[in-house]
Formats: sequence, C-alpha cells, structure tokens
Amino acid sequence: MYDTLYSIIKREFETITEKFAEKESILLSDEELVTIQSKYNLHEIQPYFAQLANNVIPADAKLTIESEGDFNPETDDLFEYKINISNRRAYRKKQFYGEDVCYNTIYEYHEDYHKSFSVYQYKQTLKATNLSCLYLKNGLPHQFIECTEYGISLKTYTCDGEFIKSYKLEWPDYAHYCIGELTYDTEGKLIKITETASDGRSRLLFDDARLPEDIESTLEQIENFLVENIADQILEKVKIEEPVYCILFEYTMQGPFPPTIAFGITSEIDGNFEDKELYELYNAPDMKYFSENDEPNAVNIDFYPLGIQSEYLAANSHGEKIWQDEEACEKWEKQVFGTYLRVCRRLMHFDFSKSFIKTENFLVMARDFEQCNEEDFYKNILEYK
Repeated sequence: MYDTLYSIIKREFETITEKFAEKESILLSDEELVTIQSKYNLHEIQPYFAQLANNVIPADAKLTIESEGDFNPETDDLFEYKINISNRRAYRKKQFYGEDVCYNTIYEYHEDYHKSFSVYQYKQTLKATNLSCLYLKNGLPHQFIECTEYGISLKTYTCDGEFIKSYKLEWPDYAHYCIGELTYDTEGKLIKITETASDGRSRLLFDDARLPEDIESTLEQIENFLVENIADQILEKVKIEEPVYCILFEYTMQGPFPPTIAFGITSEIDGNFEDKELYELYNAPDMKYFSENDEPNAVNIDFYPLGIQSEYLAANSHGEKIWQDEEACEKWEKQVFGTYLRVCRRLMHFDFSKSFIKTENFLVMARDFEQCNEEDFYKNILEYK
C-alpha cells in the first residue's frame, strides 16, 4: 500500500511546477482571503513544526507587521500570508529573500488530510522544494509524509486522547528509523521532544523545561563538557599505536556545537612537518582517525549525552536568532572562538598516554571549517604552549 502511495506522491512532487501557477491563480481569486505580514513562520501542516526546529516564537512576540516599527528589513525575516479569517487558516505563505526571490507555499485542506506544495521562486522561474501530506484519523494527526528532491519520509503518530505522545519516523529506502517521545507539563503544554534512532543514539530536539540563563553560562557548561567528558572518553575509547601530533575539533557557525573530533598521526605527513601549511596539517576529513569516518578507523566519541544537549540547543538557537544582525554575529563568533580556544588550552597538557603518544609538535587545535580560521587558533595556542 505504501509503495503505491509513495509513487503517487513522488510523481506529484515532480509535477508541482507545472500546476503551481494554476493552483495559485485559483486560490487568489477567493475574495475572502486577506493578506497579513509577519517576521515569523506562523504555519506549517506538520504538527509542532516550530518545536521540532527548536524555533518557537516568544510568547510576548507581536505576530503581525502593522507599522514600520514592527519590522526591521536589516535583521528580520519577512513572511506574507493569505488567510481566511472565518476559518483562521493560511492558504498561501511566501518567505521573501529579496524583491524577486521567495519560497512560495500553497496549502490545501480536506476532511481527512491536509497538503502543502512548496517551490523556490525567482521571478517567473520555479523549482519544487517540498510536498507534504498530513493524514488525519478521528480528527487527530495520524501520518505525515514529506517529499523533497532528496527523498521521502513517513512519520506515524501515536495519540493519547488529544495529545501526540510519540511518533515513528521512517525512510522507505532505508532500514534506519527514529522514535520521537513528546513530554507535556501538567497544563498540557509541550515541553520536550526527544528522538531516539534505531542505533540507540538519542537527540534532544526541543526543551522548554530548561531554565533560561545567559549565553555565557551556557558556553561555560559546554566548555566544561568538551574538556572533562571528552577527555575521559578519549582515555576510555581511543587507542592509536602511532604518534599523534594533534587533536582537532572542527565546527561551523551554522551550528557550532557539538564539534567533530579528529586525531592527526605522523604517518599522514608527507615530508617535513615544519614545511607544511596549516591547512595541510589541520583538516579533519584528511585524517584517518576522524569521528565522521566509519570502521575500521571510527572514533567513537559520543558528543550527545542527553545531559548536555539542552546547552547545545540553547547555544545554537542563540546563533539562529541573531544571524541577520552583523554586530551580534561578530560578537557570537568571538564567543564561540573563545570557547574552543579555552577547550584547546585546557586539554593541551592533559595526560593521554593511555591512548596515544604525543609528538614534540603536539597541539590541541580547533577550526571553523567554513571560515578556515586555523591560523588564528594556531597563533593563540602556540603562545599558550
């Protein structure tokens, strides 16, 4: 049954651009629709879409743009909605990225299912990006199917009364799956979503139960984890026979925590160490022992104990909220850089002799692999060494 349904949805996704203009024209002919603008993503048909993205709108936020003071074009996103006031449903959403560029979504509502069609639009050119279907059972979410150019996924919900208690997320072409668990407070407010993969790994996707704190305190907790917990894991799990010239943490400002980790070994250096450029020495994907590698050289360091994931969410959410504020972003980059620099310095003289032998040139290094700032880290760490 599912194979037939998947085939139908895939074919429909492939023809979105052929029918999108007609669908939009019919929709816009409805005189009951009104236009509102917002700097927030107010609607998707997937249940708890904002919580799943860890991007919940603040309770005191003003949802609509009604005056110039409600919107800053330099820092705010811009969404435009076509709303039917009588049933309070959105039938079209545009997210603008410039005068002629937007993501355009049309919504359909039926008794047993809701559907959305999304395209990337540049002037009159369209590219299909997403087709989603939410199937209902007794008025409650039952299954959510999402199709993009990268494939198709199925999410099946388990409800208890009016509440979604869990879901199973599957990909038809893979044996891998995830189980999501939703937790509510005594007033029925969703406060936590935890997702556990079929390989046993757990990820905290949303945590509203975490007490708010300043970002510096959050970074301090992450720093302590990356030093103390990761050092213990290296001693317990890492055994490298060759001399090691570096431990390397890599990150990106799109989501700076957690990092990846790699270990540079002397046999990977062709020629004299002193003659090499920094990018040749400190580039994790070139290293044999890298946490993103599979067996036989896997580095099984667990960066995701549930106890630290709330801090990851808080830190990465902070970065997402300020990404259009140039001054705030510059400050955030310096804060993240400082956190990793302190981690490197604290680990520099740690005794890892149970796991490997250090070379004379041994350093604990970090780098933003998009900005390639290894030289900045190198200079600061050499001064400390």
